This record gives sequence, C-alpha cells and structure tokens, in this order.
Amino acid sequence: MQRLPLDQNGSSLEQNQDQPPHIVPDHRGNLHITVKKSKPILGIAIEGGANTKHPLPRIINIHEHGAAYDAGGLEVGQLILEVDGNKVEGMHHQDVARLIAECFACRDKNDITFLVVEAKKSNLEPKPTALIFLEA
Repeated sequence: MQRLPLDQNGSSLEQNQDQPPHIVPDHRGNLHITVKKSKPILGIAIEGGANTKHPLPRIINIHEHGAAYDAGGLEVGQLILEVDGNKVEGMHHQDVARLIAECFACRDKNDITFLVVEAKKSNLEPKPTALIFLEA
C-alpha cells in the first residue's frame, strides 16, 4: 500500500481527481486557479469593488483570445478574493483592476493565481428571495 505525502494540516497532497492540476479547491469551498501567461492579454473583465454596490470584484466576461480562457477554471460570476496572494476585500475597483494588470504583467512569474468563490457560496452577496403573488 502506497502512502500519499501529507501537507502540514495532515491532508493528502494528491490532487483532486475531478479538478485539473491548475485548479485547487480549499476546505472553505474556494478555488485557487492558476492561469499561465500564455497570451499577451489575460482577457477578463471585472465589476465591483469597495467603492461600488458589489463589495468584492466579480468576473463579468472572459475574452476568448486571452490567457484566462485558454487556462480554464475562471468563470463569469465568480468573486475574486485574492490575486497572487493579495487580498482584494476593501479595495476600490480601480485598485483591483490595477493589481490584476500588474500581476499579469510581472515577468518574474510565468503564471497568475486567483482565489475565487462562486457568488452563490459567498455570504457577502444578497440571497435570492421568493416572491409571492396574491390574487385580489
């Protein structure tokens, strides 16, 4: 019987067989997604930030000619929690956009890593409510 290497929390380091190696889920339901800088543009558009009605930036578009599209994993609707280890909560929209652009442009690394969560799994987003229609 083969033993798998363990991380410092005692969890197996083996990749989840359902996820590609560049998508690593954590114990909170967040995803660490690594995007190789394979194209001249990252190709994502975001909305939101501390100075908007959406406190966390959300991916609203993924351009088919960008590195994010080629890498897979990032999806429209995901909320961005971190970019290359930098937390974005509390940052204004322009500052988040600048951080993403600077991390993608940095030549010291061949990839950029996002920590994202599905909007429906976030406690920061409003929950849908049921509407009840009454007949008069």
